[in-house]
Amino acid sequence: MIRRVAFEKAVTAGIAGAGAWEVVVRVFAWLGFPVFDLVRVLGTMIWGPAAPSWKWWPVGMAMHLMVGTIWAIFYAYFFWSFFDLSPTLQGMVFAILPAMLAGFIMVPQMDLMLDGQMPRFRTFAIDIGVWGPLSITIGHAVYGAVLGTIYVRPVGYAAGKKIIYG
Repeated sequence: MIRRVAFEKAVTAGIAGAGAWEVVVRVFAWLGFPVFDLVRVLGTMIWGPAAPSWKWWPVGMAMHLMVGTIWAIFYAYFFWSFFDLSPTLQGMVFAILPAMLAGFIMVPQMDLMLDGQMPRFRTFAIDIGVWGPLSITIGHAVYGAVLGTIYVRPVGYAAGKKIIYG
């Protein structure tokens, strides 16, 4: 079976999803909740934990947008047409995969890469408290909802529609 992926639409959906995640998590952080701040962690891996936000935020955000784009292309190619769910729900179901990989593999790996420069996170950022796993889960749910909502009908017509040539 040949798959057609609308890369521009997938990239747009991935960027929008990662951006929406950042907005939601940033609001929780500004309200004082102890969230797992992925953008800060990514940015301070480059600049160090003492770097001001004007240094770490653009770098961390660029890395987060890139990862969001890669996952969106994966979604577009392997996932989006397999379930008969609403697009938003389908995106959220898909987001379970990157959430599990992030919680069980990437977040603990970040502890090793940071080498004690920041407090440890452990699996699903549980060392932050309940808001560690919650922020990872909420972030991925928001990402998936936006991804699914944007990446619909990538080839211009509904799946299963009969095309009349002539």
